[in-house]
Amino acid sequence: MKRLIFISLCLLSVLSCLKENREMIYANQETRIASFLQSKVSDTTWFVNNEGAYRLTLKAGTGEALQSKGTVSFYYGGYVFNGSVSTGNLFVTNHKETAATASWDTSDESRFVILTRSLPDANFVEGLAKGLVGVQSGEHAYIVFSGKYGFGSRIYGSVPPNSALIYEIWVEGVNN
Repeated sequence: MKRLIFISLCLLSVLSCLKENREMIYANQETRIASFLQSKVSDTTWFVNNEGAYRLTLKAGTGEALQSKGTVSFYYGGYVFNGSVSTGNLFVTNHKETAATASWDTSDESRFVILTRSLPDANFVEGLAKGLVGVQSGEHAYIVFSGKYGFGSRIYGSVPPNSALIYEIWVEGVNN
């Protein structure tokens, strides 16, 4: 019985350390995100914080803003965020030009169709769903967030666990 209690206490200690380590990773990512955003803000660009997901608008859209239960149609490129956006960190896209820039095979046209989804969508990464709220038709933006709102401790394809992510989006339409 004492051995079982000892093992349980050791396991709790390890789990506590893992949680603290993960929180430290996320805090460091938030610092890199803040630095990235500050370097991109200008008279023509701005960012908003949607509960931990930051949307940096590069080109303003028009019309109604996407509500939390609206529908959005858009193209995207998803990158592992290490302080900048690099084609070497691209892990997913439906945007043909982005794929071509990253030297991906663009011969299969079926991979490059617009994505239309209603929010909330359980298949979306939490940070992407949060960052989309408020976009307008025609908007071009980055949505960036820490691993806390990404895939967490799961591995997703070539995306390492607890990775910060950044999505470049081109919004084609919004319907509330």
